[in-house]
Amino acid sequence: MKRYLLDTHLIYWWMTADAHLGKTTQRTIAKSEIVASAASMWEMTLKNARGKLPLPQGSLTEQLEAQGFVLLPILPRHIEAARSLTGMHTDPFDRLLIAQAYDERLTLLTRDAAILGLGLDGVVEG
Repeated sequence: MKRYLLDTHLIYWWMTADAHLGKTTQRTIAKSEIVASAASMWEMTLKNARGKLPLPQGSLTEQLEAQGFVLLPILPRHIEAARSLTGMHTDPFDRLLIAQAYDERLTLLTRDAAILGLGLDGVVEG
């Protein structure tokens, strides 16, 4: 079974049943092992606190686990892996997700044009 790390916006679209996700990506998520990073939870929480992202009530952890997603903590080795991405991408959350995907040997599934534009192995459009 293919293992994917979802970018933050894909997690959000999945959680909120947003049509932006698309049928193909929905099928990919439904039939794969999906990993959600604590970095994405942190990013969503920060955006929610600034009034930029409405979140469902209750625990994000419980909601993601209920979807069958595997939660990935932020480990020191992920931060070290992000150091090697100098000059690649400036968004700290995206950099951490790229580093985590690489370190954990996951495929990063994203719609982020800036990430996709890097042409990295192990990053695919979702």
